[in-house]
Amino acid sequence: MANCALNVQVLQASVDPDDESHFRILVGGKFIKYLTVDTGLYNLDDMCFAPSLILLLPPLPPGDWNVGHISKDPTHGHPYFATATKIPLRKITHIWHPSQIDQLELEMGQKLRSNVYETTSPRFNSTIIAKFARFSWEIPSLDSETAAYEWVNDHQIGRVIGFLMERTFLLCQHALTKLHKLGIKHGDISKHNFLIRNREAILIDFDFAERCDNPKLLAEEFQMLEQQLWDDSGRGGSIMS
Repeated sequence: MANCALNVQVLQASVDPDDESHFRILVGGKFIKYLTVDTGLYNLDDMCFAPSLILLLPPLPPGDWNVGHISKDPTHGHPYFATATKIPLRKITHIWHPSQIDQLELEMGQKLRSNVYETTSPRFNSTIIAKFARFSWEIPSLDSETAAYEWVNDHQIGRVIGFLMERTFLLCQHALTKLHKLGIKHGDISKHNFLIRNREAILIDFDFAERCDNPKLLAEEFQMLEQQLWDDSGRGGSIMS
């Protein structure tokens, strides 16, 4: 109950029944903290249901800390904070765009993927897509993707301001052709990585993008486009109709 009084909110979770589980929490509406929970301390269902988890967590330690580790107390066997420390957190280093937004400014809407949400903000007039690293191990991928967005900046390829509403083959072909003309291979042309706005296709998710001067590799990616757009396996994201 002590944690309820602190207004604790579970923002993201990575739950593993066979290994450590990880949680990103918000305390008091303004402090982000990362928790690692040892295997076997809590029931899997409780860890996947935020209200239950908050009630089961040991009282959060006081003080200025951002990373905590919950283990089994060797004296009585109950969960306790074995450590609670303040460390420099990993962050994206390839920052090039002049605009930066604190994630806490965003009002999260529908979750599209584990780290991709529809969001709103007073800074924008319409719904936008926010993608962020939930945990430290996702930083390198996001750092690479940020660099790729710089490559396509001002080429009307990577400005993300909507979400997938329809699948139009010719529009997607046009977007991919523009990218290839810049000498960039996208690397993941699933239908979930094309957004349609005002009859224009916009490519997103440049996690696997790379510079490419090999016409054969670019042609192979282009030839795979139609198959990828009609793929209903759900690979790469949730299927939206």
